[in-house]
Order: sequence, then C-alpha cells, then structure tokens
Amino acid sequence: MSYINSIVPLSESAINDIEKVVTSSSFPKKHLLIPNLAQCQYLYFIKKGVARAFFYHHDKEITDWFGIEKMIIGPIIRNFPIKDTLHSVELLEDSEIFQIPFSALEELYQKHHDVERLGRNIAIQTILHLQFRIDNIQLFSAKERYEEFLKKYPSLTNRVSLGYIASYLGMNQVTLSRIRRNH
Repeated sequence: MSYINSIVPLSESAINDIEKVVTSSSFPKKHLLIPNLAQCQYLYFIKKGVARAFFYHHDKEITDWFGIEKMIIGPIIRNFPIKDTLHSVELLEDSEIFQIPFSALEELYQKHHDVERLGRNIAIQTILHLQFRIDNIQLFSAKERYEEFLKKYPSLTNRVSLGYIASYLGMNQVTLSRIRRNH
C-alpha cells in the first residue's frame, strides 16, 4: 500500500475498503496472467516478479511492454479493443500479484474521491509511458533505445530473455547483441 499511497495519499477509510477487495496470488514463471488484455476484468499490481505484454503480428511474437515490481497491469480502456491485435500478459518469473476486480474498483471510485484521483493518476502515468514509447521508437536510434531501456529497467537484462528485449526495442537480436558488445 505504501507505493500506491505515494502516487496519491489515501484516506484510512479508502485503504481499509481497498484491502477488503484486493486479493493476493502467487503464480509460476510462464503463467499467462491475462490471455486477452481487452477482456481483462482485473487491475493487477506486481508485488514481486516480471511480466511482459505481447501480441502476434504476421506470426511473429512482439513484446511491447515490461512490468516489474510496483507496476500496475491492466487495460487502459476495458472491453474496448483499440486495434485488431490480441495482447496477452505473461509472467517471466515466479510472481506475487495483487488483483482487484474492476467492478470493485468502480465502487471505490464512487465512494472515495482519493481512489478516483489515484485511478486518474495511474491513467495519466500510462499515457505518458505510451507517449515515451512512441517517441522512443520513432525518434531514437537503436543504440539510444537500448540506453534508455537500461536507465528505465537496469535489472531486466539479467531477468528477461534478450529476444524479448530486442522485440520490445524494435530491433532484431543480432542488432541488440552488436549494441551490447559495443556498449
């Protein structure tokens, strides 16, 4: 709760109500946490572990997001696919996850303005992250994308396959290996 409280300070009443509806689960490495992100009914919080969002394009698996400890996982807009791709979320390590049903979250938004503010701030952070991703892919060289990746996710090169990292960075594994060798 301390991480969530750092995004928006929550009242004791809001914290108590959140704790009543949040559940905690442990999942093994390679568990498909969310088979179809557009139909996801929960908001997830990574307590421990690593996740990745991915989709298939022309029979090629594309990684487009990584989640690590203290990150939130869930669709930006529920039940409204923005594009024709089917995004899934897979856990890349044994993980501990908190989850809250969107139905309970909606009730919390109605009851607690601080929780509603929390949801708005999470949405804003997500939009900023997406804008950074777009800028990163369109404006930065492969080397610059890798350097930004190392700043944002310094521990992931030891926790995630290089193939997933290359896909996330919009390059092939040979290019990534060359950049790493010269870095």
